[in-house]
Amino acid sequence: MSHLMQDIAVFFDDSDLGQSILETAAHLARDQNARLIGLASNEKDDATPEDGFARGEGIVDVIHRLKSSSESHLVHASQSLANVASRYGVTAEFRVIPYFGSDIEMQLNSFYSDLLIVGYPETLGTPFAWSSIKALQQTGVPILVVPRAWNGRAIARRITVAWNASRQARRAVADAFPLLLAAEAVDLLIVDPERRAERYGEDPGADMAAYLSRHGVQVNLRRASSQGRPVAETIVAHALEMNSDLIVFGAYSHSRISEAVLGGVSRTLLAEVPLPLFVSY
Repeated sequence: MSHLMQDIAVFFDDSDLGQSILETAAHLARDQNARLIGLASNEKDDATPEDGFARGEGIVDVIHRLKSSSESHLVHASQSLANVASRYGVTAEFRVIPYFGSDIEMQLNSFYSDLLIVGYPETLGTPFAWSSIKALQQTGVPILVVPRAWNGRAIARRITVAWNASRQARRAVADAFPLLLAAEAVDLLIVDPERRAERYGEDPGADMAAYLSRHGVQVNLRRASSQGRPVAETIVAHALEMNSDLIVFGAYSHSRISEAVLGGVSRTLLAEVPLPLFVSY
C-alpha cells in the first residue's frame, strides 16, 4: 500500500492570492507524487450598480457581459493550473463548481480526494454556501488551511501534532500520516498532560510516539506547560519556536451545538491561524 497521498484538491481563483494557494498545493502534490485537482467556482461578480437599472435589450447585454466575464475567469484559472502543473511536474485536473451549487455537488468534489486545501481568511474559488466546518463534518475529508500571511511554498517539512489522546486527534494523525512519514521532523506535542493524566497513562504521549516511530515517522515527544495561557496559544508558540510549517490537530464540536461552534482550542486555531493548519474531524 502506498504511503503517499494520491489526490490533493485545492480551491483557487485567478487572483494573486489564489495563485499563491495554487502554488502551495502544487508544491505539496509534487512532494506526495499526487494528482492535483483544481477547483474553482464559475461565479465572478463583475456587476456594476448600473446593471440593476438595465431594461429591455440592456438586460441581455448585461447577461452576456457577465457570462463572458465568468468564462474568462475560468479560462484564466484553468490556464494557471496547467502552467503550475507543468512547472511542478504533476498531473492536474480542473473542475468547475456552480457558485450556487448544492451541498451534494460540493461533497462529491471533496469525497474522492485525500486532502482539500483552502486559503484563509479568504476561501477563494469556493461556492457561495461553502464553509470549512460544513465540509469537515459532511465529508470527513481533512482540510489544509493556508493563511494569507504564509509566504512559504514548502509545507509539512517540520510538523507539530497537537496531541490530546482524543478520538479527533487520533483521526488527525491517521489522515495526516502520509505527511508525517515524509516530514523531516515531527513534534508530538502535549500541553498540560497532568490535567487529564488518565488519558495518557504513566508516561504521557510515549505510547503514541512509539507507535509513530514504529511506522517510520521521525518523531520527537514534547510536553509543554500552558502556564495559564490558552492551550491554542501554547501550541502556536511551540510550533513557531520549532520552525514548524504545519500544525496538525483534530477539530471537535458537540452534537447539540451548532456546527459553526467548535471546541475552544479548535476555534482559536482556526480564527487566528499564523501558519498552515491540517484540520481533521
